[in-house]
Amino acid sequence: MKFFKTKNCSIDLKSEGDNCCSTQPKGKIECPSCGKMAKGVLGKTLNCILKEEIKLNIECLDGFHYCKSPSCPIVYFRDDITLTQKDLSVVVGLKDGATPSIVCYCFDWTKEKIRDEIMAKNKTVALEDIKEKMNSIGCRCEVLNPSGGCCLGDVGNMIKEVKKELSTTQKNHIDTI
Repeated sequence: MKFFKTKNCSIDLKSEGDNCCSTQPKGKIECPSCGKMAKGVLGKTLNCILKEEIKLNIECLDGFHYCKSPSCPIVYFRDDITLTQKDLSVVVGLKDGATPSIVCYCFDWTKEKIRDEIMAKNKTVALEDIKEKMNSIGCRCEVLNPSGGCCLGDVGNMIKEVKKELSTTQKNHIDTI
């Protein structure tokens, strides 16, 4: 892994704190590993999510992109720098094999919790719970979620995925009887 230094960085990793005004890279670019389009992420997101020993090797965290493709090993990339799950202090729940499979980092909703709730009650209150808490206590998606953004879309997609998995499992069980 080759690291390089840049000037005009919004987060000075050698000083205390960060600049809340860092800019997110505009548009999406292709992931060098899977070829899927990846969105830019704020430097302050990486500052909170990367392991300390990794941050020591990167002077500036601006300009990275986040690959959310489940099967791709790359989580963040910029130029010739690629960062994977092993470089992060949190589990990227949307990646294949993630355990737990976290979808809401602010309020602790996982695929497993959603599946258990749907199996027990035939529904989940995940979206309602998250929205209520966002309105009452607020969220910190920019720094807790590896994507640097709101999880509601990912939670909605996860609910659909779990319901589809459960209906397929039930149908296969009925077919074997």
